[in-house]
Amino acid sequence: MSKSVPNMTRRADIDWIRVAAFGLLILYHVGLYYAPWDWHVHSARSFEWLRYGALITNPWRLTLLFLVSGVALRFMSRRLSPLQVIRARAARLIPPFLFGVLVLVPPQSWIEAMDKFGWRQDFFAWWLAEFSPQGFADGIPLNHLWFVLYIGVYSLAAALLLVHPAVLRFAQKVFEVVLGGPRLLILPVAYLAFSRQSLFATYGLSNHLTTDWYNHAISFGVFLLGFTLALSDRTWADFERLRWPALITAALALPLLIALEANPGGMAFDGLVQNSMFALDQWATICAVLGFASRHIRNADGPLLRYLTDAVFPCYLAHQTILVVAAHLAAPLALPVNVEAPLLATTTLGGSLLVYELVRRIGPIRPLWGLKRLPRAPAKAAQTVEAAAAARPAKAA
Repeated sequence: MSKSVPNMTRRADIDWIRVAAFGLLILYHVGLYYAPWDWHVHSARSFEWLRYGALITNPWRLTLLFLVSGVALRFMSRRLSPLQVIRARAARLIPPFLFGVLVLVPPQSWIEAMDKFGWRQDFFAWWLAEFSPQGFADGIPLNHLWFVLYIGVYSLAAALLLVHPAVLRFAQKVFEVVLGGPRLLILPVAYLAFSRQSLFATYGLSNHLTTDWYNHAISFGVFLLGFTLALSDRTWADFERLRWPALITAALALPLLIALEANPGGMAFDGLVQNSMFALDQWATICAVLGFASRHIRNADGPLLRYLTDAVFPCYLAHQTILVVAAHLAAPLALPVNVEAPLLATTTLGGSLLVYELVRRIGPIRPLWGLKRLPRAPAKAAQTVEAAAAARPAKAA
């Protein structure tokens, strides 16, 4: 019989995973600057080996983030009504999304337009063109903010399940049984492989909400899975028991996936084999990460984690703009790659943390960066209490 965890309000392992995933994201985006495929900006020097190096994190990094986002939403919603959950998500996501679209993404788009399409006017002219009627008709770039949009839409859909808690409890019990034991490692691989085989060739990864059906099948699927099973002791125990088999499976799947990527068409049903290996590496790695994290850092809370957890969202909002601007400014210097790449990574991480340090101290702009408003100053609160006490009529002796 499965049990929920009635007194747990948060899990440190989930927060550590989100922090680590952001660190990987910075390295990944720096790598995209030198990768042998197109990105928003691109170095004059590209490296073919990055096509295979990217496979170390490509299959599972975003899928893991969507899964733990679903887990975090379920924990957040335990003491809130569905309407309160929607309001909390809207307050957390809508202001940063709009601010990002209007302020953070345009510098990236301007630099990309200059590098790729020969735009020669200043940033202000680009901004006016971007948000003109014709610009809206052509589509407003979201760049890395697509993730914020998807999390908002997925959260709204998950909140609808909270309207019927009995349905959610039933779904949790069904998933606990269907995915119990080794099936937790096997069945999601089958789902991920089927989704990739049937949808990826047609839709790819567009990051456009209305056409991104493969991405939705994967990302929304694991988001709901995390949301449904977040409170299941039985499922977390299974993740822990499967952590070593999952790690061994992932370690075997990755070199096979790289070999298939390097030698396409080498066997019959090559696409099916490669998609299946992609899914195997994808879910086995996620199982291993969740299992080891639950086993060893589930309660590893502390000031550092709380600081980094608070910083992740503002840093995510800022990092890609900082990277694109830094790469654009560094390009004319023609630095050696072994100097330029660490410089870009350090500048992006350091700049993102500097942005966080600045915005967290400025109360009015905190919501624009996904931070809660600062609490009322204690002195002001004390003055309010004193004023209220003075206004009450004194009791007769």
